[in-house]
Amino acid sequence: MPGTHALLSASSSARWLNCPPSAKLNAGADDKESSYAAEGTLAHAMCEIKLRGYISAIPKRSITAKLKKLKSDPLYQPEMDGYTEEYLDYIKKIATSFNGPPTIRAEEQVDYSTFAPEGSGTADCLILFGDELHVIDFKYGKGVLVSPEDNPQLKLYALGAISKFGLIYSFNKVTLHIVQPRLSNIDDWSISTADLLAWGFSIQPTAQLAFNGQGEFKSGEHCRFCKVAATCKKRAADNLALAQYEFRKPDNDPTATDPMLNDTELAEALTKGAQLVAWYEDLKEYALAKILDGGELSGWKAVEGRGTRAFINPDDVPKRLESIGQSSDLAYERKVLSPAALEKLLGKKVFTDSFSDLVEKSKGKPALAPISDKRATYVQGTSAAEDFK
Repeated sequence: MPGTHALLSASSSARWLNCPPSAKLNAGADDKESSYAAEGTLAHAMCEIKLRGYISAIPKRSITAKLKKLKSDPLYQPEMDGYTEEYLDYIKKIATSFNGPPTIRAEEQVDYSTFAPEGSGTADCLILFGDELHVIDFKYGKGVLVSPEDNPQLKLYALGAISKFGLIYSFNKVTLHIVQPRLSNIDDWSISTADLLAWGFSIQPTAQLAFNGQGEFKSGEHCRFCKVAATCKKRAADNLALAQYEFRKPDNDPTATDPMLNDTELAEALTKGAQLVAWYEDLKEYALAKILDGGELSGWKAVEGRGTRAFINPDDVPKRLESIGQSSDLAYERKVLSPAALEKLLGKKVFTDSFSDLVEKSKGKPALAPISDKRATYVQGTSAAEDFK
């Protein structure tokens, strides 16, 4: 898997398309990989090995050896096997849907520099057949649900694939796929080649601004993965302005003098408040890291949070119980693991095949979500099974 990223990388395109100057700011910022990102890199490496084993004549023992090496990584969990198999199974399903063998490319380098200066990236999987192009992207994260609809990362990969294979294939239809198994999110979205190319040409001015480090700063959802989000003045100004936001009072609104928020105002406050909360949490995280690194912030300090108690040597506990006339059995608790814990140990496929008939799912608690959320609307008084009939 390539480890370098272009200044205008496809994976960060949602950010630099909305906030062009952020591209160069992020390029100059410290790049500290989180454990979550490292975990995702490991899962992607497993996906690549399994996919290459499917599409090429690599000996099975070689695939097994490579996977065994990856499984020695401390971040490896058995559940990764199941989730990466879901990715492979999904690709197999697409591949066998055609009336002939398609071309399948794993970790394919693509160049979309026609649309974004020096733009290039690596597509997890490309499937080419006739006039169809499929771009499949694997997401191991479970913090943010990713949609393929109008996804700029996948659209840039598709533009790169068209540039690379356009002389061989006459693509008319492009389908973008997201495989995010830990959130049970497997989705696709299609666009005509003509519309995709039109979009590509439309972003050229913005991409040039981003490459030059020019343009206007803009805050929003795209700040989530920005390396300088915590100290960005534009984001701070926008969120501090939100904190002082005054609700409009139209003359024809009978509730204009009501001291309580009406439903319209409540919905508006919820939408605007989400960004404010996210910004403040980023601010706190950055400030704490700065102080722990030896810096100072006027009026703030780091304090010790609540600690937990643990036995220095658990093996001494049963012996101590016996020494005071108690049974050593008191030191132990025996209970069946939860489905989630057992699935993590066995892997999703083994668990599903062997234990699915022993599991029932309770109805989840209601949670507030924007109307754009793809989950079904919560219905009170029904069971989980009834919700999915």
